[in-house]
Amino acid sequence: MGLLALLAAAVLAGSSPGGRAAAGHGLSIAVPPGWQLTHRRFTPCSDPVERFSLVHGDQILMLQERLDPIRAELKPRPLRFAVRGKAAPIACCSIGSRRGFLLQFGESGRAFYAYLYPGRGSLRVLLLALDSLRVE
Repeated sequence: MGLLALLAAAVLAGSSPGGRAAAGHGLSIAVPPGWQLTHRRFTPCSDPVERFSLVHGDQILMLQERLDPIRAELKPRPLRFAVRGKAAPIACCSIGSRRGFLLQFGESGRAFYAYLYPGRGSLRVLLLALDSLRVE
């Protein structure tokens, strides 16, 4: 079974072959095999604040949280995350001039920004990992 199939099965089951990691701040996420969860700061932003990143080579999923969200930032989290088009530069609180996707959503009264940088890898792995995010 390929990595994508394993990760998809693990996300549906609520865990990952790489394991589910507590990321702090009431957050947990399934970590694909070979990936690392890090609290390294990639940006100088303080609000939104970086909560954690999943990293594998040049692929990064960075999750940020607004400390004082406004109502517009609390739009409900989708059942499954998706993106359209091609990766593009992201203007605010992003990693330099890297191309990626920005997804904004709210859950449990908290506002999040997910930055997806597919690099030379699969965007699908990033989306599946983000789908596994749990917010307490």
